[in-house]
Amino acid sequence: MTLTGAIIVFLTSLAALPCSYTFNAISVLKDERLILITGLVTFTLVSGIPWIILRRRLQKVDSFFYVLSLLTFNSVMSLIIALENDGLIAEFMGSYLREGEPYLKTAHGTMMSYWDGIAHYALYLMMLAAVSWNQSFYDVGLYWIGSFGYSKLVLLLAVLMGKDGVGWPLLLHLPCVVISALMSVRFFHEKMQEDDKEDTKLLSLRKRPMDVILLIYYSFAICITLFRFTAVMEGNVSIVQQYKEKIEPYLSDSLPYPKAQLMINTLYFIPYYGLTIYSLIQPGQSWILSLILVHAGAASQGQFSYMGSSFHYRTPYIHRVPQTALARIIFWLVNGILFILPQIAAYCSLNNAKFYFLKATQSCRNGQLSSGTPVIKKTD
Repeated sequence: MTLTGAIIVFLTSLAALPCSYTFNAISVLKDERLILITGLVTFTLVSGIPWIILRRRLQKVDSFFYVLSLLTFNSVMSLIIALENDGLIAEFMGSYLREGEPYLKTAHGTMMSYWDGIAHYALYLMMLAAVSWNQSFYDVGLYWIGSFGYSKLVLLLAVLMGKDGVGWPLLLHLPCVVISALMSVRFFHEKMQEDDKEDTKLLSLRKRPMDVILLIYYSFAICITLFRFTAVMEGNVSIVQQYKEKIEPYLSDSLPYPKAQLMINTLYFIPYYGLTIYSLIQPGQSWILSLILVHAGAASQGQFSYMGSSFHYRTPYIHRVPQTALARIIFWLVNGILFILPQIAAYCSLNNAKFYFLKATQSCRNGQLSSGTPVIKKTD
């Protein structure tokens, strides 16, 4: 594919600016069903523009190329929402936020929109460049699946738990959710792994300091996830209550976003932490590679939204991080670890992927491992 296709998708995404301004000015678009119909028609046109322009110029085009036009358009819309929420622009999405999705006009909704409009857009451009030059983009795709899927899952759960209720405009998220689900199947099945035919020696865990750090991190993550889940569910434990009051009062926010996020973390992240600990102790678990990338994306999106919401002006003052030095240090230390370590784990897994394709062949004698470094061989 030539660079022309990528430019067309990029320019198509910028159509979100005039579209949002025009729709905001049309007073008739106050009914939820009209908002839904208008949005679906717009999505259809946006997805079809690259196909109409390029169908005669290019003989073979990855189907994901056309999907990217819709996703990038949606990202620009999200960025417009975030900027309007913060008062940096006006008269673009005000009517939609009032009549369509008022739950996005919150601190957490604003931070989620910033992430979708900046981080996801950057990922789309990376995948667009890869598609344009016929290169693999499955690692980036898995990272995006984790980030995008996590944000939509938190949003959906928060809406179901919130006071605004479920409206017709919520269905505008459905096309992108279906796309992410379909693409996740593709990414999981088509992600290519290099296979090293040579035997490799595996160092003991004591000689793998990075893996030891990750083991400590995963153990810490399990504990802090359960701890914060107890806090957000208003557990009657004194240390939990003190932590929530003095360090992370955002856990007490009346809006359902922190509760929804911690529920999802407890349900999905803790099993993942256990599986990853197992994969570090027992090499050869190649299936964990994809999960590491997915979790890195989910953790980055979740922590960005959570940390930003804890300081955002739309969060009530009593629920923001206290201005004491101790509270700020502990807050950034805990949440910084939860943000950065998954990215380091993903980086290490990509640079040492062969570790996850190894199978240990160790001789045992009376239940004890034989001396010497075990030899690790590739699975067939």
